[in-house]
Amino acid sequence: MKAQKFDATGKKSGDLNLPDSVFGVEVNAGLIREIIDLENRNRRQGTHKTKTVSEVSGGGKKPWRQKGTGNARQGSTRSVQWKGGGISHGPVPRDYSVRVPDKKRKAGIRAVFSYKASKDAIFVLADLDVQEFSTKKVHGVFKAMGLIPGSTVVFVTMGADEKLRKSVSNIPVVHHMDATRITAPELYYNSRLVISESALAHLEKTYAAQGVK
Repeated sequence: MKAQKFDATGKKSGDLNLPDSVFGVEVNAGLIREIIDLENRNRRQGTHKTKTVSEVSGGGKKPWRQKGTGNARQGSTRSVQWKGGGISHGPVPRDYSVRVPDKKRKAGIRAVFSYKASKDAIFVLADLDVQEFSTKKVHGVFKAMGLIPGSTVVFVTMGADEKLRKSVSNIPVVHHMDATRITAPELYYNSRLVISESALAHLEKTYAAQGVK
């Protein structure tokens, strides 16, 4: 697989062969779907909660006497049939997280990378040296590359460069991602993937499939 390579100004400098061990494996759509679902599930807070009859306030007195009113008998306004009453079998706080085997997760990430590579949606960018917060500078690089406007972009860099991260975060269509914290949903659902040179080396070292060169 090949990807276009750009210098730090956004000007194309040539093509680069992507390592097949990360970007040239079989695209397993089922595995991609599973990894995305698992990561989304692990992000859920699980703080949903409704009150049961015993937890709703008020309703300690019978709303009317048992007989003689013509109404159905009622014991409390906390009952489930009353507005403002308790909820039967409602949601309670729970932990949605599941453990994803590291081998499976890496295989899923490789499948996403390979899918993007097959769509010619991966671009390699020289490492940006951002000395100060400058959204204008970073925006100009992506614009020179021809990616914005018109595309949603994941920009993968090596390390947590705070100045670069904040400069990128002000661009609505660009999502910054640290190469040490790759997440499948953002990779898959954004249309373009820009990887810095140092991040590419780290990805090859971390996600390379054994037996594939």
